[in-house]
Amino acid sequence: MLQWFRRKLSAWSPEHKRMLASFPNRAALARQPAVEPGSTGTIVAFFTRDSIYETEKNRLQRSAELLNLPLDAQAVDTTGSWVRNAAMKPGVLAGMRNKHRGPLLYVDVDAVFHRNPWPGLMALECDIAAYYEPEGHLLSGTLFINDTPAAAELLETWARACADNPDEWDQLVLERIIAEDAVRDAPRYRLEKLPVSYCWIFDKTNNESCDAVFIEHLQASREARQRRRRFGRPGRSVRRRRDRVLAIESILFGMGKAQ
Repeated sequence: MLQWFRRKLSAWSPEHKRMLASFPNRAALARQPAVEPGSTGTIVAFFTRDSIYETEKNRLQRSAELLNLPLDAQAVDTTGSWVRNAAMKPGVLAGMRNKHRGPLLYVDVDAVFHRNPWPGLMALECDIAAYYEPEGHLLSGTLFINDTPAAAELLETWARACADNPDEWDQLVLERIIAEDAVRDAPRYRLEKLPVSYCWIFDKTNNESCDAVFIEHLQASREARQRRRRFGRPGRSVRRRRDRVLAIESILFGMGKAQ
């Protein structure tokens, strides 16, 4: 009976625990191959000022620094709405595409790097690459954006569509644009589908299996969107996120014993 109560109260079911990817400790991060000049593009992200996302940015930045990965994280003013803030993503990316030459790797600011993602990405011959869930939906938390005219056009098209529909989730808009383009007689955009290792949601129970995670997403939107609960106790998904954040930060910032 006690075990039953513990399971009911715990934020972590056995299924969630099985999905946890081992985060490399400081020694393992230091042992990873050196990043050679010219062997990467630029990692880009954005965050809203004076919000929890500034803290998320610090964690992302630290994980990139430990791997010597170039990162450009842009601060923006909030719109006051989580969905509308997300709808700014393609506009920010269009600006980043104009600012930086070479491939871009966009990651949501609440992500962390386990290892250098560029060796596999630099071999892609496409305009854009994204991860699609087993259910078939595109996730825009990780996007590879090549330095091509078609990629720049896609970002502008996506930005206009989000500006016209600011209350529609940005990744649904992008998914629709790509799907509509794919059925044309002559599609304009070359798409590659990324493996789950580039867009690993830390507790998603139907993640496909993979040998090694490159980018882990920590789902800060759970904090921004959580509902008020009885006695002020956070929901299980928020508690799982907080547990995972603490474990990773203890490694990244040396606040605890390396695992």
